[in-house]
Amino acid sequence: MPSPKLFRLLAAGALIAASPGAYAQGASFTNVIPACRMPAGSPMPDRYLRLAKRWKEFAWVKKVKRTDTSTGGDGWERIDGSSMYEWFGFYRTDLNNDGWCDWFINATIPLSSGGDRDSINTLYLGQRKGWRRIGAPVRPSDPDSLGSGKTDEQQSRYLFGEEPALLYDAAARVHYIVTSFYERHEQHLSRPGYRIFVWDDRASTLRLLDKWEPGSNAAAAYAYFKAHGARTIDTGHERPEDDLDQFDPEIEADELRRACEREPSVAEMPLSPHLLARCAAQHHAE
Repeated sequence: MPSPKLFRLLAAGALIAASPGAYAQGASFTNVIPACRMPAGSPMPDRYLRLAKRWKEFAWVKKVKRTDTSTGGDGWERIDGSSMYEWFGFYRTDLNNDGWCDWFINATIPLSSGGDRDSINTLYLGQRKGWRRIGAPVRPSDPDSLGSGKTDEQQSRYLFGEEPALLYDAAARVHYIVTSFYERHEQHLSRPGYRIFVWDDRASTLRLLDKWEPGSNAAAAYAYFKAHGARTIDTGHERPEDDLDQFDPEIEADELRRACEREPSVAEMPLSPHLLARCAAQHHAE
């Protein structure tokens, strides 16, 4: 029979395990991300190889190596003589948990010379040979940017975030993608706060999770991110701590304020019922 001291230790351990943040602090979540395998052939999708052959703006594509975890460069000038160029950020990771490397692309267009911008995301899934594209339809000769094909019409369907960071559920072997829209982004007001995505096999795309749902995997992932940070894809900095995207409490505070005050820009977007319940409780307490 356990001694009284041992009993107290076991009880304390059970209490910690039952606490709201316990699962998030467990060994299942980590920001140490397993390596993925690059598909055979070119490290870049064929669309960008064709663009690089035809347009000097895409010359940077020719320099991409199979070992690059992130890359990017300018695209076309949006208005002749404006010096306002598209920008493409490529981030390599295993999005769909099959072991093959994938590309997460953020294609940004400038809205003014002051730095305001908008974007759309496209995914290229690595396969044994080559890449499978997931994104809004664009003309075959164009990059994955707003203004081509149905990108404007389908933007909201392919709008995940700017610079992804990673968490890994080691027990389930599932990658979680942490993103946000930063201050000068057009979507910052209507989609505030950190966003957590996971691959959805049935829909064949990334699915936005509700990080405010108590006891959910998304809540656990968010809690882990808040405590430990998420792994950036642009790694290899001089200081190891710079390879982590650390939680910024001001980003969460802005999300809570906008949601609870029901500002028009946020009110147009579906809000988590758990977040709304939190706002109601906060309002009642005041």
